[in-house]
Amino acid sequence: MKKIIILNASPKNNEKSVSGLLSLMAKEQLSSKGIPADIIDVRKTLTSKDCTAAFNAMHEVHAMLIVFPLYFFCMPGMLTRFLEDYAALLGSQDKPQKVYTIVNCGFPEPEINEEAIHVIQSFSRHINALFRFGIGFGSGGMIMGAKEAPFMKKAMKTLNDTFNLMADDIRSEQLPPLKNVYIKVGFPRRLYFFGGSFGWRKLAKQNGLKTCELYRKPYQTKS
Repeated sequence: MKKIIILNASPKNNEKSVSGLLSLMAKEQLSSKGIPADIIDVRKTLTSKDCTAAFNAMHEVHAMLIVFPLYFFCMPGMLTRFLEDYAALLGSQDKPQKVYTIVNCGFPEPEINEEAIHVIQSFSRHINALFRFGIGFGSGGMIMGAKEAPFMKKAMKTLNDTFNLMADDIRSEQLPPLKNVYIKVGFPRRLYFFGGSFGWRKLAKQNGLKTCELYRKPYQTKS
C-alpha cells in the first residue's frame, strides 16, 4: 500500500497555523482516497533533538508532502536545517519516492510562492526523489477563519481537486508531466490589504506602539 509522510513545517509553537491546517486537510483527503498519511511536526521534532525516527519514516514511504509558510520569499530556516540534516544522514533515495509541496503566503498573488516551490524541487533532485508538483496558496491566512465563506468556495474546491490529483499520482506507476497549481482567493485586493493593515495597527496598539512606528527601519544606517 502506498503511504505518504506530511511535514508540517510551521515555525509556530503550540499555536494554530495555516500550514498545520493544510497538513490536516491533506491527511484527511488523501486517507479518504486510500493513501495512509502521517504528519511530522518539524518544529517539535527539531526541538526534541532526535530526528532519527522521523528521518527513517520519511525515507521509507512512497511519497512526501512538505507544507510550509513563505518566509522572506523562501522556506523557514528550521525547515532548511531539517531537510539538510535529512539529506546528510540518509543520502539519496534508492527508490522512486515522489515529493509534493504546499507553500502558503500572506500575499494575494499565489505565484509569489514559485521560487520556494523550486527550492523543494532542487531538494528532491538532491536526494534522488521525483518532484511532481507544488501548490502555491495566496492569502493563506484567510483559510484559518474564512474557510467556509462563499468567496473561498472556488479556492477550496481547487485545493480538494488537487489533493485528489495527488492521490491518483501517488498510486500511479506512470510519470506524466504535471504543472504547479496556484490558488488565488476570490477576495477584493484593496479590502484584503485594508484588513491586514488594521490587524497590524491593532497589534501595535496592544504592544504600546504608535502606528507610525510600524514604518521604522531599525537597521538602516543614518546619514
